[in-house]
Amino acid sequence: MTRVRLENVTKIYGTVVAVDHMTIEIKSGELFTLLGPSGCGKTTTLRIIAGFEVPEEGRVFFDDDDVTFKKPYERNTAMVFQNYALWPHMTVYDNIAYGLRLRKLPENEIRRRVKLVLELVKLEGLERRYPLQLSGGQQQRVALARALVVEPRVLLLDEPLSNLDAKLRIEMREEIKRIQRRLKITTIYVTHDQLEAMSISDRMAIMNQGKVLQVGTPREIYFYPRSIFVAGFIGRSNILFGKITEKHGSYAKVYIDEMKTELEGILVEPNLSGKVAVVIRPENITVEKPSNPEGYNVLKARLDFQMFVGEKVEARLKVGDASLVAYLPNRLEMPLGSEMTIYIDRDNVRIIPPY
Repeated sequence: MTRVRLENVTKIYGTVVAVDHMTIEIKSGELFTLLGPSGCGKTTTLRIIAGFEVPEEGRVFFDDDDVTFKKPYERNTAMVFQNYALWPHMTVYDNIAYGLRLRKLPENEIRRRVKLVLELVKLEGLERRYPLQLSGGQQQRVALARALVVEPRVLLLDEPLSNLDAKLRIEMREEIKRIQRRLKITTIYVTHDQLEAMSISDRMAIMNQGKVLQVGTPREIYFYPRSIFVAGFIGRSNILFGKITEKHGSYAKVYIDEMKTELEGILVEPNLSGKVAVVIRPENITVEKPSNPEGYNVLKARLDFQMFVGEKVEARLKVGDASLVAYLPNRLEMPLGSEMTIYIDRDNVRIIPPY
């Protein structure tokens, strides 16, 4: 297992700063995801780690080994690409064995390793087929097997599931997680899909415009976003702006002008004061009166819009001039314009900086 560390890494293309003074550490054996919108610098970061790009500033370390200027083949990494990059004229077996033959391993060792990795990715019996005879999911498994068979120090995956349909994506991310846990290989995963990142990652870094905005476990980032961008990018959020009127311990009250009322919640940063943003997740708004409403924000709302989506009703509620997205029980049937009382637990409200 290998620890990967980037120190003050910067990459510039012309006038575009693709990676901006990035410092992160990926722990040995963890699955770490770089998550962000297109153009945020996540793939460039992966290519720097792989050795396909050299940074203008900063250093890349594998454990205590400075690999910043080492060639890709000197780093012992393996990458799985978005488009699979399989040789169409080679069988599954030969595609997987290709990297081992380049390393001039004995044929009996190649057979042993290919057999093991075929079992690992559940492709036994398909070794004589060609890529065009396989489904998209099977092709992606071949690409993963080809990367794993060389026993890399670090496994790199660049949007590996983006060409698969929704059902296959779910199946393959479960497979990748299963294999990664079994092998305990340090894995760095790039995606723009927030659900994919949250379901597969041990930890993740949220990136935008070349910068890392927040690093943490999926739960830490979902429940404790530290900026408006992170709160809006991970899951759905209601983001309101107001001014702190009172602080007590880790809690504060914020006056929301649009609502003409105060909301109470948890301060993500204890030194916040003045203008702030308030984050409320739709699933934390309920119409069911709690047994002990103390500690809840109690608000009058009007049903402005609703969509039945099976397991829930996605509703838009008006509170004063503010509009809130809420997930209501699917058994609830109410005509538009209905008045209701909503309850929001103060422990589920986050108060963050207004930027």
